[in-house]
Amino acid sequence: MAETLLWVIPLVPVVTALLMLTTSNRKLLSTIDVSSSAILAALTLLLAHEVGASGPRSLGMFRVDDLGIIFLLLLVVLTLAVSIYTVAWLKQAVEVGNMKVESLRFYFALVHAFVATIVVTILADNLGILWIAMEGTTITSAVLIGYHGHHHGLEAAWKYIIVTTIGISFGLFGTVIIYAAAAQVMGDASSMSWIAMMQVAPKLDPGIVRIGFIFVMVGYGTKAGLAPMHLWLPDAHSQAPTPISALLSGILIKCALLAIIRFQMIAAAACGVDFPQQILIVFGLASIIVAMPFILAQHDLKRLLGYSSVEHVGIIALGLGFGGAVGTYGALLHVVNHGITKAIAFMAAGTAIARFDSRNLQAIKGLLAVAPIGATLLMIAFLSLAGVPPFSIFVSELMILRAGIGQGNWVSVAIFLTMAVIIFAGLLHHAGSMVFGEPPKTASRESETRSPLIAMLLLATLMILLGLTIPTMFDGFFQRATEVVLG
Repeated sequence: MAETLLWVIPLVPVVTALLMLTTSNRKLLSTIDVSSSAILAALTLLLAHEVGASGPRSLGMFRVDDLGIIFLLLLVVLTLAVSIYTVAWLKQAVEVGNMKVESLRFYFALVHAFVATIVVTILADNLGILWIAMEGTTITSAVLIGYHGHHHGLEAAWKYIIVTTIGISFGLFGTVIIYAAAAQVMGDASSMSWIAMMQVAPKLDPGIVRIGFIFVMVGYGTKAGLAPMHLWLPDAHSQAPTPISALLSGILIKCALLAIIRFQMIAAAACGVDFPQQILIVFGLASIIVAMPFILAQHDLKRLLGYSSVEHVGIIALGLGFGGAVGTYGALLHVVNHGITKAIAFMAAGTAIARFDSRNLQAIKGLLAVAPIGATLLMIAFLSLAGVPPFSIFVSELMILRAGIGQGNWVSVAIFLTMAVIIFAGLLHHAGSMVFGEPPKTASRESETRSPLIAMLLLATLMILLGLTIPTMFDGFFQRATEVVLG
């Protein structure tokens, strides 16, 4: 059953993308969109049950283990929530002229093509296919980033293509280098299969693997938004349509981190765990430090959330760098926590921007008075991003901090804590100024639409649940995924 699902799941978004091209009816497109996302979620839950009960499964170039299931579950949850959110968002976008009715089918087709490339990225066992799928996410998402056709959107899409393509070229070079090291050991049986490379990883030349891993970190780190290769991220996330911003920050940059984790495991087996962990700590701290001043001084709401993603990707890298069972578990949990929270934040930001017809933080005042539920959701999303309990990000950040203390990385822990406190203050200041106060007379006071609220409440429920407790089934996946990463 699981083997069948491995090829059925990638086909679902592909078939949906083709189906979208057959109609221009907005309501029908939205119905297909939500239905397809629900089917994808149901099939993924079934696959997760199979993997949880019987272990990893393989079929050709596809393979799924507990580590992959975590990323796949995050993808389908966000895809379903975004599909629900899009129903009312799309109607409003058409009314104000941001989207044209005749181009809606192409928009939906691109969204599901984008989802398909992410699914393949997560399921790929072959490291060459992994690189191709990651480049596929660049192509599909770049068109979506500039889909409104505005000058700034097109500029952001062009910048995204140039920076990430150059970066991912480094990832390809690193992949080739590590494959060359593996081919020397495997001989005629050489393969780009990740599982095959892991079997011979302890025998690989450490010097070659070190060089390859550095190239991989720069390459896939660019796509993940790690500093100093993050320059595309604030522009792309801020200019993309709101549903796409949620997917970019919620899952796309996490897929690049998944690729890094796969190579980290090879490097740890070949060179010892210290080398890849030190590299990850350096990039993690750099990302947190670089994000801090831009978060404090930011005036654009969506760019603020973009720089927040740079910070949290750095926190995940830091957790992987601290390592051990606690650090790795915390990093994987943070992948999920940040993905869910950031999707809520972008959705709520989209609501605020529509109300005030501006992304300028100084223009958005008194959201609580005009959209009380949306304002509440925006506030709790910012509180979670700031690391306030009982929201989920507090738990994973605390685990990462505990791992750093346990490993004796006092300098890194001190830097992390200092930046976290400053960013905490900055995010609360921004959130308070948007939510409270007297709204301008030009602010829209229409009643809040149902589908965006349903989507945000669905994610908010998960965010709060993971802050209070981790269900046994999900804890099992995180525990086994941690064991996979630690070898």
